[in-house]
Amino acid sequence: MSRRASIWRWQLIFVSTTVAIAVLVAALKPTVFATPLFTAGLLLSLVATIVVLVLPWDRIPPAGILAVPMVDIVAIGLTTQAPDIRLGFLWVIPITWIATYYSMIAVFGGIALITAFLFTIANQTGLFSDVVLRVLITAFALGFLGTTIRIGVKRSRASSRLLRRRSEQIDRIARRAETHERRVTQIIDALDTALVALGDDGVILKMNDAYRRLYGVDADGIALPAPAVEYDDREGEPVPVHRTVLARASRGEQLDGERVWLYDADGVWRALEVSTRPMASDADQGAVNLVRIDDVTAALAAAEERRLMSAILTHELRNPLTAIVGHVDLLLERDDLPARAADQLTVVAGAAERMQDLVTTALDASRPARRVLSEPVDLHALVRASVSSFLPTATAGRIRVDVTGASALLIYGDAFRLRQVIDNLLSNAVKYTAAGGSIVVSLDVADDALAELVVADTGSGMAPADVERLFEPYFRGEQAAHGGVPGTGLGLVTVRDIVTAHGGTVDVHSRLGEGTRMRVRLPRRPERNDA
Repeated sequence: MSRRASIWRWQLIFVSTTVAIAVLVAALKPTVFATPLFTAGLLLSLVATIVVLVLPWDRIPPAGILAVPMVDIVAIGLTTQAPDIRLGFLWVIPITWIATYYSMIAVFGGIALITAFLFTIANQTGLFSDVVLRVLITAFALGFLGTTIRIGVKRSRASSRLLRRRSEQIDRIARRAETHERRVTQIIDALDTALVALGDDGVILKMNDAYRRLYGVDADGIALPAPAVEYDDREGEPVPVHRTVLARASRGEQLDGERVWLYDADGVWRALEVSTRPMASDADQGAVNLVRIDDVTAALAAAEERRLMSAILTHELRNPLTAIVGHVDLLLERDDLPARAADQLTVVAGAAERMQDLVTTALDASRPARRVLSEPVDLHALVRASVSSFLPTATAGRIRVDVTGASALLIYGDAFRLRQVIDNLLSNAVKYTAAGGSIVVSLDVADDALAELVVADTGSGMAPADVERLFEPYFRGEQAAHGGVPGTGLGLVTVRDIVTAHGGTVDVHSRLGEGTRMRVRLPRRPERNDA
């Protein structure tokens, strides 16, 4: 199809030029048509064009195609017989055609045919030397044109072949690089160690599946509605945003096996060991740091189990040792003991006492520290810390979050569990609030004995039937079930249990399409509660 289109294009250019000239001649000098050869040349051009449009050129060899521009040369030669009409310049078209697709031999063949016409058919009035000069000038001009075009075509084709080979090489290199990158990514994703490549601007450049699972982010690095929260210790204090692992790594801090506790999106405590290493980067990219995060929860659990087993064994050894020491003391109090037996019992007593000291030391070391439930807690500080954790997710969803009310609100309770309450309420508000909405967290004192925390959003809201069942385990409202919002239906159950354990209450006000208002009331005085 490309060969046929090319032949048609060249022939149509030629015949359209010829027809245009014939129209001009008919309008300005119609007497020229009285010249038989001129008319014959025009008819030959039209007949050649019709033949070109009809023949199946895909089945004709290149040598047969060469006949078309040669016929055009003959047609132009016939038209040059007309007096006072210089149509020889039209030979440029077939010569250009031949030079574009055929060798210089074919070009010289076409020029030879033109020369023959100039000598035999064209108007040769005047001196022979003038005729020869005109023929030679025409032949040299067409030869120069054909040679120049032929050289240009050769260079163009050579450049095209070179570019094609270069393009193929680049494609092969790109495919190999892509395959290599996929293999490296698959290897990295298969690791249990979480890896993150981080720029100095805090942007994640690359991460593996282990990090996504650990921190609850999707494939694009966007935090899910319930992101993991870093703590300075198990059930300790939440780490401020500017002190998180990624924030410190982006500032270039070098970490080596630093312990961080993570409360993940599934409500599971995970112990992490974090290390950072600088990576190679170019000048435009800036500094790049590799963050390596190992989940050592299982190792710590195994160590805790060993510690507990050691404590149990130590405790069980204490009773028989106490019996040994007691009975040895009773024997040493007897007056009828032989001197050698008393000495031996003294050795036994000393060894038993030393063993008792070792057991007591090991038992004390194996006892875990007990956390006091009722301790002073600034509820406003907990709210600020929780809002800071959820603010990136809310900002990405174009949700406004405001904190209003008391700037400091002291109560007594368990800071870790109260943070869980705030996190769950904020998580739900962010999940069910559409882009452009808002969330307001307010703190106030209901009376001298109660602190009041309210989380109000402009989200989808709930039907009355859903509100009544909101605190049932695993219950999810119709909006959540059909809207594809992730969740387990246990978050508000946890909120209710923690608030109840603190002697407080939680209530809900929600209307479908108008948002939800969650209110938590907590006693400000210390509560005696073992929950």
